[in-house]
Amino acid sequence: MCCPGLTGADRTDLMHAYSRLRIICFAGPLLSGKSSLNSYGVFRMYLHLLIAVVFTLPMAFAYGEEFQPGDFQLPEGYTVELAASSALVSHPMMADFDDQGRLYVAASAGENLPRAELEKRLPNFIRRLEDTNGDGIFDKATTFADRMTFPQGCLWLDGSLYVASSGAIWKLTDTDDDGVADVRKKIVGDFGYTGNAADVHGPFLGPEGRIYWCEGRHGHEIRDADGELISQGKAARIFSSLPDGSDVQTFATGGMDNPVEVVFTPEGDMLGTVNLMYSQPRGDCLVHWQYGGVYPREDFAESLGREFVRTGPLLPELHNFGHVAVSGLCRFQGNIWGPDTNGSLFITQFNTNRIVQVRLKPNQTTYQVEKLDDFLVSSDKDFHPTDVLQATDGSLLVIDTGGWFRIGCPQSGVAKAHIQGGIYRIRRSQTHQDTNDATKTDEVKEIERLWQLRRQESNESLGQLGDLLESESPRIRQTVARALLDLPPGQDRAQLAPRLLIMALDGSPAERRNALATLSHWGIRSDDFTKSLLASLPQTKSDPLLQHAVILFLIRGDRRDLLRQAVLDQDQTVSEGASLALAELLRLSEKLPDSPWLEIPAASMGEPLSQSQQETLLKIESELANGDSQRGREVFFSTQATCSKCHQIADQGGQVGPNLSTIGQSRSRRDLLESILFPNATFARGFAPYVVATSDGKTHSGIILGEGTDHLRLGIDQEKSVTLPNASIEAIRPSNTSIMPNDIQKTLSAEQLSDLLSYLQSLRPEATR
Repeated sequence: MCCPGLTGADRTDLMHAYSRLRIICFAGPLLSGKSSLNSYGVFRMYLHLLIAVVFTLPMAFAYGEEFQPGDFQLPEGYTVELAASSALVSHPMMADFDDQGRLYVAASAGENLPRAELEKRLPNFIRRLEDTNGDGIFDKATTFADRMTFPQGCLWLDGSLYVASSGAIWKLTDTDDDGVADVRKKIVGDFGYTGNAADVHGPFLGPEGRIYWCEGRHGHEIRDADGELISQGKAARIFSSLPDGSDVQTFATGGMDNPVEVVFTPEGDMLGTVNLMYSQPRGDCLVHWQYGGVYPREDFAESLGREFVRTGPLLPELHNFGHVAVSGLCRFQGNIWGPDTNGSLFITQFNTNRIVQVRLKPNQTTYQVEKLDDFLVSSDKDFHPTDVLQATDGSLLVIDTGGWFRIGCPQSGVAKAHIQGGIYRIRRSQTHQDTNDATKTDEVKEIERLWQLRRQESNESLGQLGDLLESESPRIRQTVARALLDLPPGQDRAQLAPRLLIMALDGSPAERRNALATLSHWGIRSDDFTKSLLASLPQTKSDPLLQHAVILFLIRGDRRDLLRQAVLDQDQTVSEGASLALAELLRLSEKLPDSPWLEIPAASMGEPLSQSQQETLLKIESELANGDSQRGREVFFSTQATCSKCHQIADQGGQVGPNLSTIGQSRSRRDLLESILFPNATFARGFAPYVVATSDGKTHSGIILGEGTDHLRLGIDQEKSVTLPNASIEAIRPSNTSIMPNDIQKTLSAEQLSDLLSYLQSLRPEATR
């Protein structure tokens, strides 16, 4: 292979060298005064030779079998190898195995396209990879499905591949096993999207046999085969349905920007990754999703409130990673890497070029992080992991999408499509062989059996499930209560409900939570039970998830006379819980008017850097010396730079722009300089500019700071905001012009700019604690 030691950073430097030399090739004759046609010809000849070298090296690098991006850091005893290069699949994103060990990979063509172009060109695809000789390296590939919008996840189930591709959930079937899907069926749609990847992801198989998927905050309108409206709204959601696309339900919802993937514990608890669950400062989180739960962001919760059943404060996250851009995750199963790894979560972080290992332990009705460690870290800033999954041999596959993605990505406005990513396999040198059923406890085996019973849905199997509600194991009882949540209405709910009612009052916190969720979903109503449940509210003070489950039942149970009585209860917790449930029932019974502009259009994606802007960026960067971070702090908070009027660092500064407290963790020096010099190139999610037209003939440009039920608040500039009544708003459209000044290099000296860059690079989590 040509230049076998070349890293992703080397390739990027080659591209920058190309840009610099391009300037020399064209400007050289002018600067030297020898601007004859012959001189241009000589320089153009050198330029073409340079192009051949620059663009041949990355291709040789991308397709070479020896490719490794930078240096991987792993715990002692682990190894990593390239399992599939870009010769088999370029720009992979998400993946899943079928029952024969073949890997299906949702992949990108490496282009950042808005919705209209995605639907016009359908450039993306699914690749099927095979390891024909069992050496762990994939060596055969076919395009399983081409002409797709933006596939972001896939699931193999019962002989078909289910795919979440922007706009819909699809079922793809290869009837003759030639490696190409010849039957395509849209089973659920339609979902809004812009092309920024914050839309549908999945699907994922639930332990009861339903499929689940995540939807970002771009809106949806789902209709059945007869055209009847099933669900409509614009909040982010966790959906589920039967594998044929029927019985679509919302499991949880909220104002977050982009829920990405979910996994399930043996007990059926759903854990998932979420981007932009918080915005000031940005928080990308791990969440324990609760049935009927409503989650942040707070700034969108009020305006989206008409879509929710609110049970109190927005539910909390399990862990906030900060500004890292979480993506796919997996829950490791088995003891092949040792018992300390069984049940661990491996979570990808796009921005920080790493995978973290998270160990959880039970805590009341939820979990808490017991230990969080870096697992795989790459020194290559163009290594962007987007998914991780466990193979049948116990190894982990890591999906690196490469450097193509820029839309909405907070790391850079420059797409690097020539960096095509790859798929890697992580193994442990010393593995445990005791991974068969003999090592499983009787309790674990019984939990696996009860999920099999649930999937059968026969009268006999449901009878056995009912018997397990009397198990001596709280863990088994908790799991049965969750397994019964989506039991079809005609299947013995009446016989099972009395035992669930007892569990909902007297069980462990986790049993109570699951029993209440199932009873709420079934629509069970009981005066005696409601009275007992109201009396139990003081027990939920320290457990927001259990309190949520109790109040959700009180709302769904709709016993208003009892709630009115409880409002007068001397116990404050009982009174407040009853008041909240009663107020929510009254709100839900009212007809809420819709705003004509309710569906805010997709934000602008920004304008990619032009060739001249890239050349300017490289020129200024080459001229800047290393700065002083202490002086840079003074520049940041000075009236000359005005950075702090919009941006906050460690609770100091404004909140019109993104919080920069940990910006040095996810941005390189070049990325930061690019954002300062060319603020219109890309917009951080949640801070895209809009133009709002009002009925008085005026237009207002700025960032949407918040939405209320009767107003919209717009940040005009660093110092000014305006609140516009909904009734006065005639139209909203995205803008390509940032409110950030675009000529700061004229305001600051080269030394001040260097100092500012050094200060921003120093801002990491440990620096602002």
